[in-house]
Amino acid sequence: MRRVPTTPAAGAELVPMFKDHMELCGVGPGQTVMAFTNTQSNPAYITALMGAVKVLGGDFFQIMVPADDSWMESRTIVEAWKGCDLVVGFLASMGSHWIYSDAHNEALESGVRSLMIEEPEDHLRRLFPIPVIRERGEASVRYMATSDTMRVQSEAGTDLTVRYTGRPLGAQYGYTDEPGRWDHWPSGQCGVAPLEDSAEGTLVVDAGDALLPMGKYVEQPIRIEIREGSIVSIDGGADSRLLKDFFELPKDKRAYGLSHIGWGYEHRANWNALGLRFWEGGGVMDTESYYGNMLIAFGANFFRKLGGENRVNFHFDIPTRNHSIWIGDTQIIDRGSFVVPGFELE
Repeated sequence: MRRVPTTPAAGAELVPMFKDHMELCGVGPGQTVMAFTNTQSNPAYITALMGAVKVLGGDFFQIMVPADDSWMESRTIVEAWKGCDLVVGFLASMGSHWIYSDAHNEALESGVRSLMIEEPEDHLRRLFPIPVIRERGEASVRYMATSDTMRVQSEAGTDLTVRYTGRPLGAQYGYTDEPGRWDHWPSGQCGVAPLEDSAEGTLVVDAGDALLPMGKYVEQPIRIEIREGSIVSIDGGADSRLLKDFFELPKDKRAYGLSHIGWGYEHRANWNALGLRFWEGGGVMDTESYYGNMLIAFGANFFRKLGGENRVNFHFDIPTRNHSIWIGDTQIIDRGSFVVPGFELE
């Protein structure tokens, strides 16, 4: 169970911040905003969102579902989503991969904007969207568009190449202000879904890298061999055995397929936050968005934003550090540091 406030007054305290965020999302008179929640959602966030939307002159309502995926088959819920301008997902459950659902994709196709919020309130404040994060995201997309090949290497032993011909190029900057767009508050990362059979090579998840669904940092290097887009072997010490067990849980070979790959550009992110706050849903976006990281994921990528084809009910993100990344012949990151214009730190 995640920590939530013990007083309803907490929601009132958050209204100003949520108002500022909803303004970024273009909420105002004539806009309809839905809080899509389950039985584990933080009630203070729902109160804050309702207060913010009403102050801005918009219409607000809430739907609550059980903390499982049974709602994804409901036409009633899908049609309710499609009747909104913005759906804010507060589905606090590591077992639900709602962003990869048919319901979510159908809503986005109809022009609905969607937003995901799960992090603790102090993380929302610390990583509140700022213009430079969007600028870096847009720069990342421009760089990715110069080729259809990405290569990733590291001194620990990674040497991996993927192709993404024709796939959408996505950037997250923490808010959603365009029809059919999804984002996550907080966020600062880019990514692409490689062609399903294109990934070839070796991925070494080094000590200190993160295994997000397991809420832990790696203690011993894990060597992962990838052929024709899927994992064929996982070797190493105790962490590799735990990782193997986790991938075997769905009993579906599609879990081993490479989902998406990219990098983070949020200079305010704290790599240590996962170890400090994962028990309450914190630190996930710190590691995923960390400045100069390489984020790779396996499993589901059936998502309008990615253009992938994998529908497995499994998704595993692995944020890493100290990787070098090339788009075509252009090096973007050298061992965790950006080497191209557009990502300078003051």
